[in-house]
Amino acid sequence: MTKQWIHRAQRGWDSTDGHDNNEKNRIAVILRNNNIRHYPLFDQVIFINKQTHKWQMEQPKGYKTKEDLWRDWETFKPDLFFPLKNLIIEVDGDFHFNTKKGIKQTNKRNEYYEYAGIRLIWYHTDALKKMSDAELFLSLVDQL
Repeated sequence: MTKQWIHRAQRGWDSTDGHDNNEKNRIAVILRNNNIRHYPLFDQVIFINKQTHKWQMEQPKGYKTKEDLWRDWETFKPDLFFPLKNLIIEVDGDFHFNTKKGIKQTNKRNEYYEYAGIRLIWYHTDALKKMSDAELFLSLVDQL
């Protein structure tokens, strides 16, 4: 059942996007190596209620169809999610900035995170690749 929500969360993605596993793993390893014990969930689907802006990881119940659910809930798949810290780290590549659709979806995602009270750390893939591990750690540590 989760696969269909992943599809919804990634609706309209270009097949060349989403190749950020190396960067996500690098962040997790840097945190672990520096004894930061807040382990992220990778690509965890979350649901944010459109009215209350409360988020949850469990699929909302009581809906007969996906379309009924989508009237009340938005679905997202953050790159790194720290539920106990109410924090998301997104590693976004060019897709998020080079097309009108990508910009619109990214802005909508970020707005919903804000409405839900979820803190966001946001990196562009190219900028992240230029950062040393020490620079990346310093950019993360104050926000964790």
